[in-house]
Amino acid sequence: MIFIYTDMSKLTYKLMASDADLREAFDVRRQVFVREQGISEDLVFDNSDRDALHVVVEDGAQIIGTARVRFLGNNEAKLERMAVTKAFRHKGIGRGLIAFLDEELRDKQVQQLVIHAQEGAVEFYKSCGFQESGSPFWEANIRHIKMHKRL
Repeated sequence: MIFIYTDMSKLTYKLMASDADLREAFDVRRQVFVREQGISEDLVFDNSDRDALHVVVEDGAQIIGTARVRFLGNNEAKLERMAVTKAFRHKGIGRGLIAFLDEELRDKQVQQLVIHAQEGAVEFYKSCGFQESGSPFWEANIRHIKMHKRL
């Protein structure tokens, strides 16, 4: 089933609809994580992609944002690989993506969402309702902080 939410900016937030969407989502991840941040493709792409829920944000026919969610059990899920292309950052797209996921995950009976937030994005995630739940740690050579939020 595909659920589509269109906000006032004419952006469309949706669950993955096709393999073509997944390829474009991977292109966004490659652009943000591999090219901009220098993270190895082996860390950006893994076997968890097969079993994860993938979400994309479209501006017309172009995918400009993506995220994946893995279900951990005990009504808990983990938000991962959230990325928005550089030209579209600081325009509310990430906030819209999280709002879309909150609704979708509540429908799936998820009660808690966790994330390993890059240190530079912690304030953004706090503004979306996440709270810090651990000490800083290193992942992919970038400082992260575990965060969570109740849905």
